[in-house]
Amino acid sequence: MVHIDNVSTCYLNKEILKNISFKVNERDFLGIIGKNGVGKSTLLKVLCKLVKPYSGNVFIDCKNINCFSKKEFAKMVSFLPQYLDTSLSFNVFEFIMFGRYPYMNALKIPSSKDYIAVKKIMNFLQITNLSQRKINELSGGEKQKILIAQVLAQETDIIVFDEPTSHLDIGGQNDILEILRDLNENYNKIIILTLHDLNVASEFCNKLVLLENGSICKQGVPEEVLNHVDIERVYNTKVIVEMNPISNRPYIIQVSKNLIA
Repeated sequence: MVHIDNVSTCYLNKEILKNISFKVNERDFLGIIGKNGVGKSTLLKVLCKLVKPYSGNVFIDCKNINCFSKKEFAKMVSFLPQYLDTSLSFNVFEFIMFGRYPYMNALKIPSSKDYIAVKKIMNFLQITNLSQRKINELSGGEKQKILIAQVLAQETDIIVFDEPTSHLDIGGQNDILEILRDLNENYNKIIILTLHDLNVASEFCNKLVLLENGSICKQGVPEEVLNHVDIERVYNTKVIVEMNPISNRPYIIQVSKNLIA
């Protein structure tokens, strides 16, 4: 279980997050949503020990994350940021192997176990055919799968993503999210991610946290969070919220203000 307890952060004397508290339980698929600039990425960085809050704490299984060594923490939580340099000329297998760093010795020499782990992940993601390709020669969808493969190489129970589908078309987006759902439902991974697309968040996440001006506006299941009153206020737009007839999840339709009398 992950527990974010009354976390606040600031940057250049400006408060970014304000008294954020929520829990993430085993097998949760949690989406963090909200407008640009409300602190979504900062919240993920706090969770991943990349930003230190000026107040509040983060706990994993009731233990403060500051009590874990860097290597211990890397075996528990893995993180894929929104932007990661993929312009280098490593081949795919080498790039994925970097994710095994918590398990390597001081010389960072991969063991047979590391090679087996990477091959297993590549089989799972069906990317073995890309093994010797250069990472900087891949398509956007292929790169995103390789980035996820590197994260999975850490073999953590908690996986954190910052906008994992932001640069993909609808087909590539669905491919990545189906992989994440498989990891969540069939491999018991806790998935925590930020998303811009509210309908994607509704379909794939079992819990949502809606941020507004650095604070939590609403949290709960999609049916509780994705209501037209809160969405219209937070995003300053007009919407209609219907139920998807197939999934029975909320579906948001944006309405032009010019069409409203």
